[in-house]
Amino acid sequence: MPPEGLGVQQKIRTRCGFWGEDSGQTGLGITEGCWGAPDPVRPQIFLAGQTGPGGVVGLDDLILSDHCKPVPEPASPSPGLWAPGPWPQPSSLRPQSFCEPGHFFCGELCVPPEQLCDFQEQCPGGEDEQECGTTDFESPSGGGWEDASVGRLQWARLPAPDWGGPGPDARGAAGHFLAVQKAWGQLSEEARVLTPILGPSGPHCELRLVYYLQSHPRGFLELVVVEGSRRELVWQAPGSTAGGWKVDRVLLGARRRPFQLELVGLVDVDGPGQQGAGVDDVALTGCSPAAAAEEDSEVSCNFERGTCGWHSGHFTDAQWHRVGSHGPRYDHTTGQGHFVLLDPADPPARGPAAHLLTQPQAPTAPRECLSFWFHLHGPQIGTLRLAMRREGEAETHLWFRSGTHGNRWHEAWATLHHPPDAGKYQLLFEGLRDGYRGSMALDDVALRPGPCWAPRRCSFEDSACGFSTGGRGLWTRQANASWGPHTDHTTETAQGHYMVVDMSPQALPRGRAALLTSEEHRPLLQPACLTFWYHLSLRNPGTLKVHVEEASRQQALSVSSRGGAAWRLGSVDVQAGRAWRVVFEAVAAGVEHSYVALDDLLLQDGPCPLPASCDFEAGLCGWSHVPRPGLGGYSWDWGSGALPSRYAQPPVDHTLGTEAGHFALFETSVLGPGGQAAGLVSQPLPPSTAACLRFWYRMDFPEHFHQGELRVLLSSTQGQLAVWGAGGRRRHQWLEGQVDVASTVEFQVVFEATLGGQPAVGPIALDDVEYRAGQRCRLPTPSQGDGAVAALVPAVVGGVLLLLVLLLLGVAGRRWLQKKGGCPSWGEMDAMAPGFDNILFSADRVTLPASVTNGQ
Repeated sequence: MPPEGLGVQQKIRTRCGFWGEDSGQTGLGITEGCWGAPDPVRPQIFLAGQTGPGGVVGLDDLILSDHCKPVPEPASPSPGLWAPGPWPQPSSLRPQSFCEPGHFFCGELCVPPEQLCDFQEQCPGGEDEQECGTTDFESPSGGGWEDASVGRLQWARLPAPDWGGPGPDARGAAGHFLAVQKAWGQLSEEARVLTPILGPSGPHCELRLVYYLQSHPRGFLELVVVEGSRRELVWQAPGSTAGGWKVDRVLLGARRRPFQLELVGLVDVDGPGQQGAGVDDVALTGCSPAAAAEEDSEVSCNFERGTCGWHSGHFTDAQWHRVGSHGPRYDHTTGQGHFVLLDPADPPARGPAAHLLTQPQAPTAPRECLSFWFHLHGPQIGTLRLAMRREGEAETHLWFRSGTHGNRWHEAWATLHHPPDAGKYQLLFEGLRDGYRGSMALDDVALRPGPCWAPRRCSFEDSACGFSTGGRGLWTRQANASWGPHTDHTTETAQGHYMVVDMSPQALPRGRAALLTSEEHRPLLQPACLTFWYHLSLRNPGTLKVHVEEASRQQALSVSSRGGAAWRLGSVDVQAGRAWRVVFEAVAAGVEHSYVALDDLLLQDGPCPLPASCDFEAGLCGWSHVPRPGLGGYSWDWGSGALPSRYAQPPVDHTLGTEAGHFALFETSVLGPGGQAAGLVSQPLPPSTAACLRFWYRMDFPEHFHQGELRVLLSSTQGQLAVWGAGGRRRHQWLEGQVDVASTVEFQVVFEATLGGQPAVGPIALDDVEYRAGQRCRLPTPSQGDGAVAALVPAVVGGVLLLLVLLLLGVAGRRWLQKKGGCPSWGEMDAMAPGFDNILFSADRVTLPASVTNGQ
C-alpha cells in the first residue's frame, strides 16, 4: 500500500467555508466547481496528490473562473427550495461579505493570518489552533506538518501495520504516525518536515514527542527551530531506541513570531535490519504568552519547583537546564535539590554562549539588591556575567567572573540602580564558554529592595563595583587606553579593565590626593584579608595608601616604591565588627606621565599569608591560574576531597589530612600532546640571593601510566629557568618537595603541570606552599611510605658526582679483573650481545651466570 503522504495540500478559506473532501484515492483527484454552503460547517477546496515510489505530482496556474461567485445568504428561505435553519447569530451581526484573502473564517470571525497558530484561540472552538503541530497523526492532515524533503528520503504518514518499525504506534494501537521513507530526490539526503508558521510563544513553551530511531552505522533524528534564515538545533535523539518508542521533552521557551519547527531525519533505509525513524504524539504545551502565572514573573527562585520567572534564551545553541542533584552535581539549597546548569559538553550546546533571562520587571525601589549563588568549575570553563536590559538602552553590565573557582558554591550580589523615570527591565545571566571542560551553575537567586553590601571580589571588568571617586572623577575605569598599564591583571589582555588615576601635575598637583571609596562592607565575624593588585608607573607617581574606615579612618598600608612592568600584590588584614569601607588614597608626587592603577580586589576569611605561600584552605592566596591560550587554554583548579567532582582528585589534603581540607590541583587528562601545559603563577617576588621554596605535591596516576609531570620554573625578564621536576611515578600519597631559589632580578615562581608523553588520566595536586626569603633549604628527612622524596637540585648534582665516582671505580675494577682473566672486555661484551646493555638473555652467544640459570 503506498504511503498516505502529507501530500500537496492548499486550503482556500472563504466565508463559503471548506469545499470538498479527500477521496482517499491514490493518484490526483481534483473537485471542480463552486458551492455556496448554507451550512455552518467549514467547507474547503482540497487538492490532494498521493504517489507511490516513482510518482510525480505537479500543479500550475490554479485559477477560479468568473462563474465561481459567492452565493449570499438569503434573508429567509424561498418557498419550495431546500433551506437550512437560520445561522446561530443575529442577522444584524452576520457578515455580509467574504473574509479577505488569507484570513480564516470561523463562526462570525475572520481571523487574520498573523493570529493563526499564535497559541491563543480566537475561534469559539479553537479551530484556528488545530493544525499547528499538535497531533497524533490519526487525521490525514497530519496536524499541519508538511513534508519539505527534496532528497532521497521523505516524511510520510503511515499506518502502523505497514511499517517494519517497532510495530504498533506510540499508543500501542494500530494507528498512524510519521515515518522516514524512501524518495526519489537528489538534492540532499535528509528528510525534512515543517509545521506552519508559529508564535509568539511564552517562556514555558514545551514540545513533547514520542520517537523511534534505529539506524547503523550512521543516522540521526533532530528538531530544529527555523527563524527566517537562522536555524537553531534544539534537540537531537541521543541514540538508537533499541526497537521501541521513547518519550522526550524539549523546552522551546519564549520566541518571536514567525518561527517554524522542523524535524530532520536521516536513516539507511536500505541497510540491514529494521532501520528507520518515526515520530508520534507530538504536543505543544504551555506555549501561550498570556498564560504565564504570577509566579512566572518571580525573580527570587531556588529552582525547587520550577524556574520561576527565569527562562532560557534562544539566540544561541547552548542552553541552561533545570536539573536535580546527582553524583558530582549538587544544588546549594539542600545539597539534594534542583538548580540551573550550563554544561557545554551536553548536546546541543555548540554555540559559545547561553542566556538565562527574566520576564520584564517593574522596579520596586530606586535601588534593588540581587543576590545569588554560582558554581564555576573545570579546567576550561569560561566566563559567567550578569547584565540588565531596558528597552531602547544599552545593556548595563553588573557582575563578572572568569575561570574556575573551585568545586564549591560561592555567593555573589549586585546592586540594580533605577532612575526615577525608568521603565521595566530584564536581568540576564550569560555563560560564555572557552571550551568543553567544566560546567556553570546558578541557585538561590533573591531580589530585595535596597542596595547590596560591597562585593567581596571585584575585577572591574563589567563595572566599578560601587566605588565612588568623591565627585572629582579622578579615578577612572578604562581599557585599551593609550596611557596606564598596557594590560589588566584579570585577563592579562589590553581589553581587560582596571581603575587608574592620572598623577601628572596638571591632573593632580603635588601633595594632592585622589580618593577611591568602596560601598559599605558587611560586618566581619572573623579576621579577614583584603588583597588587591596595583600597578605604579616607572616614573615615581607618589604614594598609594590604603585605609580601613569603620568608626574612623585608619591607615593600614602605604606603598611608595617605584613601579615597573608587572602588577604587584598588596594585602591588608581587616578586623571590623561593624559596617566598614576601604579607601584607596593616591597622593601625587608631581611627576609627569605618572599613574597608579588597581585591579582584582578580593576579601577572604583568615589572616593574610606570606608572599608566595599558601595552604589553600581559603583560596589560592594570590597565585594566578589564568589560562594561557598558547598552552591549550587550561587552568589549575581548587577543591577538596569532601565534595563530589566529575574530575579525579585526592581524597584528603596535606594541611589537615582530611577530606575537608583544600588543595590546588590540575587534571592532566584534558591535556594533549604538543607542548600543552597549565601554570600556577606566584606574585612577583623581589630579587634574592638565597631563598627556599618548600611544598607538598601528589600525583595519582594508574599503574604503568606515569605520564604526568610537575615542574618548578622561575620566570623573569631574563626568561624561564626550570629548577625542579618530578614525574608521576610516586602515587597516592603526599610527597615533600623543596628547591633553593635565587635570582638577581624580580621573578615569579611557576608550578607547571604538563605531560611526559601521551595523555594520561590523573590529577596533580599541590598543598602547603611556603616561600622563605633569605633562607636556604635544609636536607629533607626520609619520607614516609616508600621512602621517596622529591628531587632537589643539590641532591641531583650530588647524585651525578656519586655516579661518576662509581663509574671510575668500576672501570678500575674491570681492568684489574681483565688482568686476572676473570671478566670479558667491553669489546667482547659487544660481540656477544650487540646493541643491548644490562639485559640478560638465554639465547645465542650470551653466557648467563650460574645463579641465574639455577634459579637462585
